[in-house]
Amino acid sequence: MQPLTQNIFLTKKETLKCSKCQRNIALGQAYVAESEKHKGTCFSCSPFSSLIFLKPGNAALTRRSKKYSAYCGVVFEWNRRRKRFERRGQYVEASAIAKAEKECAADAEKRMLANKKAAILRAEHDKGYIQEFSVAIRKRYPNCPRNRDVEIATHACEKYSGRVGRTAKAKEFDAAMIDLAVEAHIRHAETNYDSQFGKGKAKRQIRSDVKQDIKAVLYKWR
Repeated sequence: MQPLTQNIFLTKKETLKCSKCQRNIALGQAYVAESEKHKGTCFSCSPFSSLIFLKPGNAALTRRSKKYSAYCGVVFEWNRRRKRFERRGQYVEASAIAKAEKECAADAEKRMLANKKAAILRAEHDKGYIQEFSVAIRKRYPNCPRNRDVEIATHACEKYSGRVGRTAKAKEFDAAMIDLAVEAHIRHAETNYDSQFGKGKAKRQIRSDVKQDIKAVLYKWR
């Protein structure tokens, strides 16, 4: 049976009503979303009360348990810093988890070897991407100091950092993304930005104070 997948959100910023019982869903309370507009039911009205919550961390177990479960509720939580919903686990049937665990145990060694090979390939790909990004920086800022392009690219493109170099546009070597990476480096390495914190100034004011200094360095590097 094809799993019926619905999303459960732990909302931090919305006021909602259950589409079945019409009761308000309190801020932060779990609910079952039926669409991208987050219309849905409260948890007590959902079909998930008898299901088991599976935490993330084992991709094979997550994928297989979802495949074998008639219902699958994906839990998302609002990340205040990144301002987006992020996956936190899923609700599936207990029998689906048991079947998935059996399969995972049977091919654990095979998957481990495959994962090691994949990790090596990803590392090589990331190394190549950083090199290409540094070349793109050097082309756009030919007068930046020696090896600074590599330093900027390495920092901006660090894996799992969430920095500008990991965005889709940066991977297309978009000029605006390159500018943002270079500006961030200049802000910390070529101005007194970092030393101004703790002196009673707000972050916005400090950024404003060093804006002209950044522009001057950008002009010089170009």
